[in-house]
Amino acid sequence: MIGSPLSGKLYMQVQFDLQRRIASGEFKAGDLLPTEEQFCREYGVSRITLRRAVDALVADLFVVRRQGVGTFVAESREALQSVRLRAYLEDILALDRHLRFVLLKTATVPMPTIVAERLRASHDAEARYESTIVSLNEQPFMVGEGYFPASLVPSIEPEDFASHEQPTERILLRAGIRIASGEQRIIATAIPDEFAAHLDIAPATPVIKMERLYFDARGIPVAFINGFYHPERYQLTADIVPRGGAAPQIISQSN
Repeated sequence: MIGSPLSGKLYMQVQFDLQRRIASGEFKAGDLLPTEEQFCREYGVSRITLRRAVDALVADLFVVRRQGVGTFVAESREALQSVRLRAYLEDILALDRHLRFVLLKTATVPMPTIVAERLRASHDAEARYESTIVSLNEQPFMVGEGYFPASLVPSIEPEDFASHEQPTERILLRAGIRIASGEQRIIATAIPDEFAAHLDIAPATPVIKMERLYFDARGIPVAFINGFYHPERYQLTADIVPRGGAAPQIISQSN
């Protein structure tokens, strides 16, 4: 049963405790972790909570899943330093009249492997897909693409992009789904060739990529979003304070 002074949601407490156990050497590189059932009993949490904690560890490369075998502690060469910050859902989803969304494409597609893993879907599942140009103060700021489980979201419509509200939220609300929380990773990558022209940059230019996973109130993932930001129009600022101090404030959209 979780009983530590760690702040945050229950899945975060499980996640941070597992990170601690890996760092201490209790679980060593290459070790097969106990089963979900064993961890659920040990921590006194549901499978949804446990899976969300492990999903976060997979995303941060502390552990790796091997299909049909189990979850293993990552080898040192696979691991990376990870700092977890906190943002506010209301700020991420806030209406911003400086943003404009232009729909590029919608389709129903087979889920890519990484998307299926993040959405906890079978590898033969289908997704509703959309790609979008986002302008900030009339300048291209980001190209985004979203994947939504076809079993949950019947369609994506042009009117979902016709206001200053976040299209992801509008798409899900039309399907009767309300976003309750999310997780975000920010990584460096090269801009995909098909998106470079929309940002007025050369193919293979290094950019910041955002991966965002949204959950409903039950902790079930309902959308996976990729965003590729113009390299001169995005910055991330975080206040760094002692544990127990004021919550970090994250400022993202910047020109």
